Amino acid sequence: MRWLFVAALFVSVAVAVTTVAHQPLVPETRTTVRVATYNIHKGADRENTYDLRRTIAAIAAFDADLVGLQEVMRNDAAFACDDQAARIAAGLRTATGQPWTYVFVAGWTGESRECQRRGRGDGPATEGVALFAPGRILASRWVQLSTWRRGLAAWIGAMPRRPIIVAHLTANGENQPTREREVAALMPWARRLDAAIVMGDLNALPDATEMAPLQSDYRDAWPEAARHNRAAGVVSGATRPGRRLARIDYVFYDRDGLTLDGVDVVDTSTPSGLTEVSDHRPVVATFRLPASAVR
Repeated sequence: MRWLFVAALFVSVAVAVTTVAHQPLVPETRTTVRVATYNIHKGADRENTYDLRRTIAAIAAFDADLVGLQEVMRNDAAFACDDQAARIAAGLRTATGQPWTYVFVAGWTGESRECQRRGRGDGPATEGVALFAPGRILASRWVQLSTWRRGLAAWIGAMPRRPIIVAHLTANGENQPTREREVAALMPWARRLDAAIVMGDLNALPDATEMAPLQSDYRDAWPEAARHNRAAGVVSGATRPGRRLARIDYVFYDRDGLTLDGVDVVDTSTPSGLTEVSDHRPVVATFRLPASAVR
């Protein structure tokens, strides 16, 4: 099984490193859409060794129509002052021969301007979420979820009338009330946009109370795939290496608008098996599209 991955919408992205123009609504002739979500751990592996080349290679192998990333850094001296979104897009273009585009929105912003002082950055260190597509991103929007968290939506040619959202909710058990507030901001926004897919690192187990609004409006792709023998990759579905039951990265999809073909929780172990590209595993899902999705 392969690695599973609007007319006149106005773009308003806090840091959109690649400018996304408003494109004509020209649907692609497609029967499927393939998406992926991946917390890239700032481009570092489980041993905290920074090597964005491994991240790029992993993403290229998803063969996805849209990839949502979390923990994407800019202007951070601990990560070579890289503009990671720009570097990932350039690396994907080289690796695949496709004209990858992206949008990035900063969530957390630090105080350090070390990279700017070195002449290698354009502002303070930031961390955010990003969406990447091998073709055009037609439009994008973002929403404030909490002080340091934002959700990001994008429309792509394979499904131009309904967006796909990526989010990264606050971590750690003691921050459950914050996640509940973030979900309370995320879900009405997703409904207003008529989002087909909501995905990301949600930092909560499936039975956590903050997950209930998502589960009410959308289907959780991995257990749906597992029930129908369409789940591949890590058998347990765990998205945190070394933590068997920790499934905190999700692809949720609309109950009426998409048909799930399969899901892969990708094992990104290095050849030695001693570490993985990130401290999270990617979740890649493929859906069949109704005819109305591209009309």
